[in-house]
Amino acid sequence: MITIKNEFLTVCVNSLGAELSSVKNNQTGREYLWQGNPAVWSGQAPLLFPITGRLLNDSYIYDGKKYSLPKHGFARKTEFTLLRSKPNLAVFGLFDNEKTRQVYPFRFYLGAEYRLEGKTLRVIHTVQNKGDELMYFSFGAHPAFNISVGDRVVFSEKEKLTTLLTNEYGYVCGEKTLAENGDTLVIDEHIFDADALFFPNMKSASAKIVTKEGEEVLQMTYGKVPYLGLWAKPGAPYVCIEPWFGICDNENVSGRLEEKPAILSLKPQEEFVFSYDVTILN
Repeated sequence: MITIKNEFLTVCVNSLGAELSSVKNNQTGREYLWQGNPAVWSGQAPLLFPITGRLLNDSYIYDGKKYSLPKHGFARKTEFTLLRSKPNLAVFGLFDNEKTRQVYPFRFYLGAEYRLEGKTLRVIHTVQNKGDELMYFSFGAHPAFNISVGDRVVFSEKEKLTTLLTNEYGYVCGEKTLAENGDTLVIDEHIFDADALFFPNMKSASAKIVTKEGEEVLQMTYGKVPYLGLWAKPGAPYVCIEPWFGICDNENVSGRLEEKPAILSLKPQEEFVFSYDVTILN
């Protein structure tokens, strides 16, 4: 566990998965991050790579060979190396190895940088293609924030809130409009009864967590992303705000990695960078 700190915040990161594990207010002691109760959900802020969601039959085909990957990929269950640290900064990295190439045949680097700037935690993720061929991948962030049931997620813009639907196997199977022109979702005990909500191509670049009493707790700024997910175990006292570059398979996919819905690609030596900020408001 690596700890970084400044005047306002103390942040802990687990080298397993380079997973954020604590964001605490130094003055009040308030913990903003879900603490991973295994009786509910043991995760806290897993990194989703090289896929987001579930593959059809948990497998894909690349260059004529079939590979298997679990839901959300392998990065979240893999030990990262601490590459650099300062009092307010920690940088973790994961390089391909013999084990990763058995399930994902590409040479890559996946970086996770955590930096404190005032009351803001900035998280920067980097994916680099270290090989000599086109590399296909998806990436997603999945931080879980403490809430009370009945608190709200408020987006920065009015939206047509149309979510993708997933079936019992985790495959995309349709869509449903929750609001024609809304910016607020109440995280009640039933909002995730049918699993996560996934909103494609939203206008909003940020979202706030606001208590039922109207207190603004924090803001997550993630920019324009192809998909934004919200999720929790039904009735649990947290909400995950998930910017995704990729999406779950549907049951009609070909299985070929290069034809996977919303798949990204990098040419040799190219890199993909995604960052988000968590700013404490109270």
